[in-house]
Amino acid sequence: MRLIIVIAGAFGFITVILGSMAWNRPFDVSLVNGIISAFVAAILLRWWMRIWILSLDQVSRQDEMSIRLDEIEAQISTETPEPNSSESSGRL
Repeated sequence: MRLIIVIAGAFGFITVILGSMAWNRPFDVSLVNGIISAFVAAILLRWWMRIWILSLDQVSRQDEMSIRLDEIEAQISTETPEPNSSESSGRL
C-alpha cells in the first residue's frame, strides 16, 4: 500500500509541475504547488484504498456467511424429524 501512495504522490507532483510549466509559471511556485498536490493526492488515495479494502473484506465475509448459511440449510433439510409418540399411535 505504501508503494501505491508514493506513486499517487509522484503522479500528483509531476502533473502539477508539468501543468505549471505549460502555463509558464515561476519554478518556485510550481514546486510548492507540486508538493502540496503530492500530499493531497497521497492522502486521497490512501483514504480511497482503505474504503476499497474494507469493502472487499466485507464482501468476502458476506460470501463466507452465505455459504455457511446454505450449508446449514442443507443439513436441516436433509434431517428427518422424529415422529412423536402421539402421531405414531394415532392418538391426539
